[in-house]
Amino acid sequence: MRRSPRESRFLGVWTAGWLFVFLLGLLLRVGDIRVQWPALLVPVGWALVALWRGRRPVVRRPPEDEGFWPPEDDEFPDQPPAPRPPPTRELPWLPEVPRDRREE
Repeated sequence: MRRSPRESRFLGVWTAGWLFVFLLGLLLRVGDIRVQWPALLVPVGWALVALWRGRRPVVRRPPEDEGFWPPEDDEFPDQPPAPRPPPTRELPWLPEVPRDRREE
């Protein structure tokens, strides 16, 4: 279920408010507010982002772009596509060791 922009904005500000209260309580109880006050900027930034994101207009696709569901029988493939592994930076083999660093 998608939230409306108003509900999303309210939930973000509400969460940021509670986070501010908890952080303030922890700073007063176990911290030094004179030194650690920048930690309170996190929920303030959170609330600002929640307010800013909730004001953007919702972009919707035109109705003619939406496909029909369920698709026709001939649109289903015979077999599902084979799963592909995620791209990685790992090499399939070990790199060659330079001659000057080999232990011989």
